[in-house]
Amino acid sequence: MKTIKILLVVLNILFLAPSNAIAETSALEQANKLNEEWEVIFYSLPSNQQADRFKALLPRIRELQAKYPNRAEPLIIEAVTLCTLVAAEWSFSALSDIEKAKELLIKAIALDPNAMEGAAYIALGNLYYRLPGWPISFGDDDLARQNLETAVKLFPNEVDTNYFMGDYWLGEEEYEKALPYLEKAEKSEIRSHHSLSDGHTLAETRKALEAARKHESSRSSFFSDIVPSFFKQ
Repeated sequence: MKTIKILLVVLNILFLAPSNAIAETSALEQANKLNEEWEVIFYSLPSNQQADRFKALLPRIRELQAKYPNRAEPLIIEAVTLCTLVAAEWSFSALSDIEKAKELLIKAIALDPNAMEGAAYIALGNLYYRLPGWPISFGDDDLARQNLETAVKLFPNEVDTNYFMGDYWLGEEEYEKALPYLEKAEKSEIRSHHSLSDGHTLAETRKALEAARKHESSRSSFFSDIVPSFFKQ
């Protein structure tokens, strides 16, 4: 009997573990494909053509979530898609959509803080920074800084983690604090799987660097249109 139990354990390692690994690889590949589609919509299409494409993408993201409920990537992609949909087409559900995006990002961090190279922390930090505080929304500069700092600690060499940390300090008019992050972002390598987004981030980095060196306050346009102008800080 003992021999049979040992054999079953060995078979589980030999067959079930590779099967799980294949499933995890498939989940990541599917998530990356959806993220690439989001990048094309956001960075390549004019804003008046984005909303319908984002709406068409959301059901496919949610289908992937249902298939892989323990993966953080679909949650992050849905959160960012909701935010950019709000930016492209303001509606009465906008603030509730942004609240849902926050909840998705917090859940993603709980599942896997390293997913998509800290993207959940970057997105959540930007939401806290860009949105007004209570009673209108949940904006909070301290929580914004904490999330962006965590992203940099986890991924200290990436263009986006450094850029958004530098962008935060630039918006706070802390130019000397912004410069090291922006300079590091400018020297970061473009990731092959994020060449489109990293290329745009690098272009924004150079603009931010120029502003920081001139001591001119500036903010990235990435999340700047999530709320109407009369809500902006």
